[in-house]
Amino acid sequence: MSQEFLKNHKGHQVPLKAIRPADIIRHEFVQSAIAKAKEQSKALAAFKKEQMSEFDAFIGLLAQEYAVEMGGTKGNVTLRSFDHKQKVTLQVQESIELGPELIIAKDLIDECLNEWSEGANENLKLIIEQTFATDKKGKVSVQKVLGLRRLNITDETGKWQRAMDIIADSILVMDSTRFIRFYETIGEQEHAISLDIAKL
Repeated sequence: MSQEFLKNHKGHQVPLKAIRPADIIRHEFVQSAIAKAKEQSKALAAFKKEQMSEFDAFIGLLAQEYAVEMGGTKGNVTLRSFDHKQKVTLQVQESIELGPELIIAKDLIDECLNEWSEGANENLKLIIEQTFATDKKGKVSVQKVLGLRRLNITDETGKWQRAMDIIADSILVMDSTRFIRFYETIGEQEHAISLDIAKL
């Protein structure tokens, strides 16, 4: 090492001659490994950007072939090689929140439960209570609330369906993330091509 001191975790300059050789070797290894990891991270980021750009370009080419104007970038698409042994998928994962309309929907659902009180299924009441239970941050589970819309409930007053419609209106897409993944079929098994160093 060209320097005569190393800075320790407390910010103190420690002379090299006062440091064990093993500690110096460890320090140099960690610094070298981190530098290489940063290079690989940048290369992966560039690779991801390039592949997504080429994916979008291909979809744009298809749109031109069919004279269709695309409204922005798309996701949840799979492209396969001609022999179907390789494929690339592009998926979009949306981050969803529920707006203030949810309060109105909850009131309507409570009205339904009160009106059904005599013959209401206790399990259904428990499901509703658990659905609207808040976490430590005071938020309800989006997935649980949206799950109510899958329940097959008939209500002659129309309040339940109205509540479900309001829940649908309360959905806010806050953000979306695009993922690109690569797969190859070897023999009869399809394998994901991992770009996660921890899985290699």
